[in-house]
Amino acid sequence: MREPGRGGGAPKGAASSSRSWLQRLDDPDEPLYTVGVAADLLGTDNQTLRRLEEALDRSSARPSGNQRRYSRRDLVSLHAALQLVREGHPPQSAVRILALQDHIEVLERED
Repeated sequence: MREPGRGGGAPKGAASSSRSWLQRLDDPDEPLYTVGVAADLLGTDNQTLRRLEEALDRSSARPSGNQRRYSRRDLVSLHAALQLVREGHPPQSAVRILALQDHIEVLERED
């Protein structure tokens, strides 16, 4: 589900042109959304999004023109962190909470 701390988007240097646009659109790891679009989708501003990205200790993909882009999977992680921040948690605490929730999910799947 959420993957805090995970590198954003498709692997850097991956040849996305070898896949069709439909395959790229369906890929949850394809970095498709600019900062402005991602901020709009998440209902926040660009600066808040950048701060959350720093707190998550990740860097978004920059596939072309050195423009920051986010994948759907990145948006899910950022949304979860943003919800916790809106509830009053500092960004670093929100990141730790998400990491612990993910760890619990992994442990529950192992049982």
